Amino acid sequence: MGCGLPVLRLRRDKLLHVAKRVLGSEAAARAWVKAPNASLEGQPPEVLVDTLDGLERVLAELESLAP
Repeated sequence: MGCGLPVLRLRRDKLLHVAKRVLGSEAAARAWVKAPNASLEGQPPEVLVDTLDGLERVLAELESLAP
């Protein structure tokens, strides 16, 4: 069973919210979400949020960047 669109939207919204808090601006958050990330096996964070495990990995990576 796949993940429905409302759930994916909520995951993406949460990712952007946390990224904006950690990185300081919406522009920086959007750029980070789209860029390949070596810590995430070269995947852009936005593609990993399709699964709950992926979202948790991305959020953990973001939190590791927090000052």
